[in-house]
Amino acid sequence: MSEQLIVPVGELDQALAHPSQRGSLWLWLRARWKLVLLSIAVAAAAVAFWVTLDAGFLAYPGWLAVQKADFILGPIGVGLYWMNRRPGNRLGLLLVVLGLLGIPYILESSSNSTLFAIGIVAEDPIYVMAYVVILAFPSGRLEGLPERLVLALLVIFTFLVLVVTLTASHLAPGLSISGCRVACPQTALGVLSPRSYHIDSHILGALPVAIALATAGVITWRYVTGTPPRRRALAIGAPVALLFLFSEAAYRALFLFAPNGLPPSARPIQSFLQWALAATRSFIWYGFLFALIAAELFAARVLRDVVRRSLGRPSLRELESTLARPLGDPGLRLGFWRPRYRDWVGHDGAALELPRPGQTLTEVDRDGRPAAAIVHDKQLADDPELLQAAGAAVLLAEENAELESAWKASLDQLADSRARLASAAERERRKLERDLHDGAQQRLVAATINLTLADEATDDQDLNERIADARTEIEHALSELREIAHGIYPTALARSGLGRAFDWLADRYQGSLEVTEATARRFSPEIELAMYYCGLEAVQNASKHAGPEARTSIRLYVDADQLHLEVRDNGAGFDVARVRDGDGLQNNARPSRRRRGPC
Repeated sequence: MSEQLIVPVGELDQALAHPSQRGSLWLWLRARWKLVLLSIAVAAAAVAFWVTLDAGFLAYPGWLAVQKADFILGPIGVGLYWMNRRPGNRLGLLLVVLGLLGIPYILESSSNSTLFAIGIVAEDPIYVMAYVVILAFPSGRLEGLPERLVLALLVIFTFLVLVVTLTASHLAPGLSISGCRVACPQTALGVLSPRSYHIDSHILGALPVAIALATAGVITWRYVTGTPPRRRALAIGAPVALLFLFSEAAYRALFLFAPNGLPPSARPIQSFLQWALAATRSFIWYGFLFALIAAELFAARVLRDVVRRSLGRPSLRELESTLARPLGDPGLRLGFWRPRYRDWVGHDGAALELPRPGQTLTEVDRDGRPAAAIVHDKQLADDPELLQAAGAAVLLAEENAELESAWKASLDQLADSRARLASAAERERRKLERDLHDGAQQRLVAATINLTLADEATDDQDLNERIADARTEIEHALSELREIAHGIYPTALARSGLGRAFDWLADRYQGSLEVTEATARRFSPEIELAMYYCGLEAVQNASKHAGPEARTSIRLYVDADQLHLEVRDNGAGFDVARVRDGDGLQNNARPSRRRRGPC
């Protein structure tokens, strides 16, 4: 159970003063730390902009004010978005740390010599963290040996820069547009003796170029050797990072090859590179933001396409290929959890093979329990949105399969139930027919005989007439009763089957009904009765609606162990789309499975 605690601003002092209320403040901060962090970033960015814009000694106070504000607000904002969309990815945390390191950099805009020196020292952590973020994109981890070697070069270079800073007699800003219009505040830390720690300037000039080019090589190698999922993940963020790295290498190389100062002819190149470096450095985190948004849009499109294809009810094997194609992973396999055996099985029911080298298994839960698994390329983990889309599609397909299986089982049960009802009704009809024949008909026949004997035993004319009338009524009742009994189950159908019953029906409609073919095979009573009444209904409909000149034909045949009944007539017909079905059409249109329905 979670609870939300709201502490008014005016009561913060009381919350800090009382131990019982300090816990409430901590819970409040934990619940809203992202909002608090974003508020701090906005406030720090505003201070950076205002302080830098007011620093008249800087060469580009306006642009530098925007850059310093962006160094704080940009990485923190993008990092929080990454943490919200990909909570298991550490890149968001690294971006937030990068933004927080931009806060001390504000002090470089101060005219106070001590604060100005602290601001200059703050450039080094920003420089290192920017490379760490680039190397960690998109997984949030430094995965291999090349990344660690670049990180080692960064540590060495940072240590050397720190030594130079501690021994320098005068400090100057190092970022591309951080220079001073006039003399920078006179400051020197003077902690170490320059004579004891002399570092060759060529080394300091060559290391940042080597680091930038090595990092660019690592990113390029990742893309060239990566699988399609890895290339897709790098498609946007990597080019933006490469722009920064090449700008950094080119800008640093200018001073490496011209240690005594650039000639006037090279000043336009220097100006272009320093502004390109300032711009591309800010592009880094926004490139990562666009990469995440593009990944989410691509995952949404994949999910839409997969769901659309799932409407065709693909088999599990077809679902694998449907997912593997847009995810760019031909080795993708699906597994489904068997709670009884507590293992995964593939689409063919066999045990799911363990992931091969370069693959991993991602579980998909439903209601907190394992439901499906996706064996996929490890590098596909760089696009978790795609895995979530694939997992949703797998769950949807599995639920559709379960629903279809339950639906088929229900239809089978319904068909069995209808068959039992038809069989029971048929037994009742036959029982009623026997009861009528053995009971009511026999009693009426006996009554007729008794009336005949009574008629012969009396000479009363009036009584004889009454007896004759009564006998006539009994004979009519017997005739109607025989028709009712025969209608319950036609005698010809019971004795000889469908073929003879339709011949008898053709005799009743002599001249307008012809039986072109009729199988002599016998079937279960319920099937024979259903077929007979279907044919009778169709013949009656034709006789009623097709006109007096219409001719009707009946064909009854067996094909592939299925019984077929065709009734044709040469009537004028009607437009099915414009005429509402009547009782006859509705009776004949009811579906039947396994030849157990009415028609």
